[in-house]
Amino acid sequence: MAVGIKGLLRASILLFSPITLGWSLPAAAVPVNIPPLMTAGEMLTQLNQRLVHSKNSAATLHYWCQQQLNGADDLQIVQESTRPQTPPADIYQKLQIPEQTPLRYLKQRFIHQGKVIAVFDYWYRPDMLTAKMQQALAEQHTALVSIARQADFYRLSLGNTPRWPEQGAMPPFVLEHEAVIYRSDSKPFSLIQEHYSQQLLPRAQQLNPY
Repeated sequence: MAVGIKGLLRASILLFSPITLGWSLPAAAVPVNIPPLMTAGEMLTQLNQRLVHSKNSAATLHYWCQQQLNGADDLQIVQESTRPQTPPADIYQKLQIPEQTPLRYLKQRFIHQGKVIAVFDYWYRPDMLTAKMQQALAEQHTALVSIARQADFYRLSLGNTPRWPEQGAMPPFVLEHEAVIYRSDSKPFSLIQEHYSQQLLPRAQQLNPY
């Protein structure tokens, strides 16, 4: 695991602390607040790098929950499929498809232990859904990007926007990604806009981000 300079300094403090060296000190001398080995920014940078290369961002998020949030068993998906306005023109431009192409909107929220850790917005082509994909989507338990990946579709990142500050309070959403999901024949299927919240950070990094 890559650890930045702050993380290395924290690790060195722990390594050469009196507790590690086995010195006998009064109980009052034992440090109560041990800082986390990685800052929030370092952890989010690591997640960001994984997402840039991910063909299935929901699977990457699931793995993150397993590694950083004490398991992914509590991860749930809540989805809504209605949105009043028509697709913005830039959606068609990013998908590189004609504006008369029918698109459908879908929002999926990823909830872990009662907290929203990510929100995915999709504009997708319903005519490219296979019967199996339609059935999986109707069950409302699986991320569309994962359903597409199971059908040999793949995700390619268009760009990412880190939103965490170098100091001060963390904003509600700390990272944004935009990507296109393609069918195996490289035909664009969906634009996906991903918003990752500060709740995907472990509790230690939320309390002490820096």
